[in-house]
Amino acid sequence: MALATLLAIAGGVVVAWTAGSRAGTTSVPAGAPTVTLAHFTAAVMVARDGPPPPPRSVTVTAVGDVSLARGVVERMDAGGAGYPYALILDLLAGDIVIGNLEGALTDGGEPWPKAYTFRTPPHYAAGLKQAGFDFVSLANNHTMDYGAAGLVDTMGALETAGIAFAGAGTDEAGAYRPVVVEAAGLRVAFVAMVATPDEGSGFSIWEWAPSGGSPGVAIGSPEAVATVVGRAKRQADFVVVMIHAGTEYSTAADATQRALVAAALAAGAVAVVGSHPHVPQAIEWSEGTLVAWSLGNFIFDLDEVDLANIPEPRVTPVLEFTLTEGRGVTGVRVRAAVVDVDEDRPRPASAAEAAKLAEYTGIP
Repeated sequence: MALATLLAIAGGVVVAWTAGSRAGTTSVPAGAPTVTLAHFTAAVMVARDGPPPPPRSVTVTAVGDVSLARGVVERMDAGGAGYPYALILDLLAGDIVIGNLEGALTDGGEPWPKAYTFRTPPHYAAGLKQAGFDFVSLANNHTMDYGAAGLVDTMGALETAGIAFAGAGTDEAGAYRPVVVEAAGLRVAFVAMVATPDEGSGFSIWEWAPSGGSPGVAIGSPEAVATVVGRAKRQADFVVVMIHAGTEYSTAADATQRALVAAALAAGAVAVVGSHPHVPQAIEWSEGTLVAWSLGNFIFDLDEVDLANIPEPRVTPVLEFTLTEGRGVTGVRVRAAVVDVDEDRPRPASAAEAAKLAEYTGIP
């Protein structure tokens, strides 16, 4: 019988087996390290298929509240749909770009009886897409500022622009449905929920709770978060949760935020991105998971109340994180921008302003 030689690396030493002329016999060099069947099998597989490919990764870039209403509309009327993003386009890199869309994209509807109502002509959704946005959360306390009609127009404008969304819908199932975005050969599921406190005007987010066939926003509770994250895990490689909650103008997470984040991580989410406080809060990254408690404002026409409660410089983080197969979050980068109140749009931060942002986030 012809001799066959197989080479395998075992214990850092190249070992040769020579098959003998009789079945079931082998000759092993004297002094060779002990080689198990597992070593032998691995050697055969490497020889046949080559080394396994490296794990795949996808990057997500997240920003905070994107409000295209009030004075921002006038700016876009004059400067075009791309006006709000023009100074920071280089920061909106990444395989998937996400944010919280704060307001309705509609020309119709009736304003909800509440203190603040935000509305933007729907054709300005094109600017979001041109700036690179792939997904926005509608789970917030402004999505239905112009009622069910405004919500339907918002969803239609985003669909026309090619931007995915979650956190609101024409019925309960739609409002809570996770949305999967594919990029770099991986599937990332996004879950979005809102749990803002009652407002001074008397408005409660529960007024927009969907039921059966009625439209509404996905209202968050630990139980709801756990259920939807569990559903999303079966559809994707990673689950990212966006939560709109917390205390306005506070740099510390409150009990509601902490309960919802704990539920999301326990159910298997790898990252949670927060909004609503209008100021940045801490960003925490450990053992493959990431929590950005609040990314603050990204695009916002700040009024007198905002200006009185948000200290200068009004910094905002552009958060980029890397998701890797089998490892979760493997990289985090924070780049600083500033909400320019004179231009109603963000601009890149100076070194001193970036240092100020690091005080909020805890990440240089």
